[in-house]
Amino acid sequence: MSLDEAFARVVSEKEARLFRPSAGQIASATREYGYLEIIAFPSIDALIASAVAIRALRGSRVEFSLRLEPVAPRELAEPSLLIGYPAAVAQELSARKPSALIGYGDVPQGILPVAVTAARDSSVAALTVGVFSEITIVGGFSAYALAAGYWRGLDRGKRGEFTGVEASIAEMLKLENKVEEYFTIRLMRWLTEPTEKAIALTVVPFLPGLTGRSEEAEKLLAGDPRLTGLRGKTLEEAEEQALAVLGEKLYELLKQKSRVPRRPTEVIGFTHYSRSLPLPDLREAAAILACTAAERPEALPALGVSEKGAAAAAHYRYRRAFPDLVAAAEELVEARPRHTPLGKLLVAELEPGKPGCPPLLEKTARQLGAAKPEAVAAVNNRVLLESVAEAAGYEALKALIEKGCLVPEEGGIYAAVEKTRC
Repeated sequence: MSLDEAFARVVSEKEARLFRPSAGQIASATREYGYLEIIAFPSIDALIASAVAIRALRGSRVEFSLRLEPVAPRELAEPSLLIGYPAAVAQELSARKPSALIGYGDVPQGILPVAVTAARDSSVAALTVGVFSEITIVGGFSAYALAAGYWRGLDRGKRGEFTGVEASIAEMLKLENKVEEYFTIRLMRWLTEPTEKAIALTVVPFLPGLTGRSEEAEKLLAGDPRLTGLRGKTLEEAEEQALAVLGEKLYELLKQKSRVPRRPTEVIGFTHYSRSLPLPDLREAAAILACTAAERPEALPALGVSEKGAAAAAHYRYRRAFPDLVAAAEELVEARPRHTPLGKLLVAELEPGKPGCPPLLEKTARQLGAAKPEAVAAVNNRVLLESVAEAAGYEALKALIEKGCLVPEEGGIYAAVEKTRC
């Protein structure tokens, strides 16, 4: 039984009905034209979803092209797949050839010019896995959808579990021994690294005073007799009683260092590893891919072409940026950035000397409360387009771009803030 057959067994009929219209249009387009134009919103989730689509199309020997557009085109002259836009965009489209949209939000009622697959509780990457699993073999590559889900913060269940399509993907991958699932402290790379190093490697959540500081992590364990048994131990070697103590300490650290409430599931919850992927810790993979997208957005879709090479390059960029990220994130504990209105958007202005990894720095700013919950953090006067769409809505993003308040970077996931134009 293939992974995709296993996936078909675990998805609900409701999910299958969600996937089939888009799958049918994509299959029709590729069968008739042998080509598909992928138009993606410049978000990390959509870029990972594009990698899933590209991997599947290459496996079926279908020609494709990819372009990033912050605003979806109104007319589709070629057979097209739009990825990462709100489902409502479908009402504005005119399509000459079979086309589909995989996005987010509620699917509009009535007859639409393109097939739509969208949801509120699933990443676009997970929906893309579901759609293409109806057409061809996606297999173990679908694990990257879990990374996209982690980046989007969709592990919102009471115990930090996924509740959308990611849950079905995780179940399928577990059944086929492609992914290992643990309910534990969410330290990065802990399956293979000792506790003290895993603490120092953890950036989501950022642990003030511990992330990037192996010596301080060792002191934390050595300073409490209940934790000394964790030193040098990996996840599978750690004792449960000591884990409970460590979880409490790390959660207390987050509460003390943050100006906003923190969730216990940020520290303790489900985490997934895939030994068959070049980026095995899927929570860390989310951080790695987010960092590389800031510098080289085209590297994420490249996973679908040359997975090992693209993953190795992404990991290298992440390791290179890590020290600067830690230094910049530590500044946020005491930072009081200026918050400036930009139309309907509130912008928290962060100006670190060396941000290292702007997407993670923005996430950390919101988690620590340096940026207000309703604000988007601008790192050196640049904002993530996906954060603007999430905070203010896609229509507000379009309006800010039309007014010149935001100037999108060509082929990138950021826009420059132009306050003088608003």
